[in-house]
Amino acid sequence: MNPMTTRRLAAVRTLAHRGPRALAFAALVAVVLLAQSAWAAGAFKLRSTDVKEVSGAWHIFVTIELPKAPQTAHQPMRFLFTKTAVYERSLIDGKNEPVTNRTVLQNQTPSTESLDVDFADGSGKIFKGTRFDFGLTRARGYEAGEYKVELRTKDGASVGSPVNLTLRGDNEVVDRRSITFNAKQSGIKKIDGVDAGAKVAQADDPPPVDNGGEVTPTGTAAPFVPADAYNRTPEEDIKVKKSGCGCTTPGSRQVPLALSLLPLVGVAALLARRRR
Repeated sequence: MNPMTTRRLAAVRTLAHRGPRALAFAALVAVVLLAQSAWAAGAFKLRSTDVKEVSGAWHIFVTIELPKAPQTAHQPMRFLFTKTAVYERSLIDGKNEPVTNRTVLQNQTPSTESLDVDFADGSGKIFKGTRFDFGLTRARGYEAGEYKVELRTKDGASVGSPVNLTLRGDNEVVDRRSITFNAKQSGIKKIDGVDAGAKVAQADDPPPVDNGGEVTPTGTAAPFVPADAYNRTPEEDIKVKKSGCGCTTPGSRQVPLALSLLPLVGVAALLARRRR
């Protein structure tokens, strides 16, 4: 008999001394409480106490046995999972791969799964025993470790005894390495891809030399102004005459000045003859 039922029966005995009506009511309440206590004193066990994680969840199979069949087929029940130990995967000094440590926990708040358990078959007949299964996921706060599992009724009465359950799987990695400020010493060895981040490919050119803050150019590059920019183009070569007016008529040759005056001399001679 659980402590809650014991306290309720003590209150019933107090009511029994207040008169005939109170005695009848106390007797009725006592019968209900005793029946409820007997119903809660059934059996509860797991098909396997060591379950592996499959596709991000742990599948739990349970068997529930009651002293007698319940009044209704579906009974609301609560499964309480109290974490007692966790399997921590951590990075430590001197190890390239994460190591798994079992860490014992105390005074943990239980996680509650409220489920409706069916005690009837396909024909609707109700039995006192049933097999039930459900899943636990990381999204609800579960992780690889050890748990104490309890089964309780809707009003808090325990069914059977607590059972220990182990959930197998790989938890997230926790960095437990110490911080070191003397990594340049010969005795300090870094882990590639862990201590200095992801390992990257090395460049072909050597690293630049420290010149006290000055930047030293390395390699070769094309000049900002190409060398052919200083060459004159044919359009830029303009031919200039050394003498003359500098004017020429396209398609003709230059006539000497004496030859250009011959027609004038001829006209003057002809006019002189006419006057005579």
